[in-house]
Amino acid sequence: MDLRQPLLFQVGMMGPEYWKWVHAPVPGAPRFFRSGLLEHCTKTPWWVVPAVWGPVWLAAVARAVAAARAKPPWAALAAAAAGLLAWQALEYAIHRFIFHARPSGYWAITLHFGFHGCHHKYPSDGARLVFPPLPATAVAVLLNAASHALLPQALAPAAFAGVLGGYLAYDVMHYCLHHGRRRRGWLGALRAAHLAHHFRTPNAGFGISSGLFDALLATHVRCFVNRGLDSS
Repeated sequence: MDLRQPLLFQVGMMGPEYWKWVHAPVPGAPRFFRSGLLEHCTKTPWWVVPAVWGPVWLAAVARAVAAARAKPPWAALAAAAAGLLAWQALEYAIHRFIFHARPSGYWAITLHFGFHGCHHKYPSDGARLVFPPLPATAVAVLLNAASHALLPQALAPAAFAGVLGGYLAYDVMHYCLHHGRRRRGWLGALRAAHLAHHFRTPNAGFGISSGLFDALLATHVRCFVNRGLDSS
């Protein structure tokens, strides 16, 4: 590949060699397109996430409170907690089974690089770290519809508020794990696990805002390190 040229439409030509290349992180940031306008559209500053989704989450909480007035307070809180847990399961599943799938073919590899591979190759690129609002909106609409399809109408808004709060925490936390100050305790452990996912064991540590499902499904980075497994 010519690293002096936009990368997006070059990576697919690497074939199977792409998987070794993409999991060898380097500093800096890639260029996707020659067009400055298209290149700008591939970037999302981290603050866009709380600026866009913070008010939406507050509105969802207000809607949940209004809808659950006829229910005991514990019922709405349980629905919100279930929504938060559902987000963590979804976060884990998307990261493990979609973002870390290994498709073959030029266009499949190109899509993988655009969605997630670029983040692994260039983990310090802060402009392509959080989820852009437009595709996030489509996912939010589907999750809101699912909550109303699966739960009583009085509790569905609370569950959706839990899901949305989980997503908001995930995306902001993801940025902080890469670019925030080093911390101890729970956040420090999450940061260590996530950086190990990038620099040592990309086949482990799929949870970002929580290590719960990694612990339940034996994909926590400690399991891999203790068993002497490498990144292959």
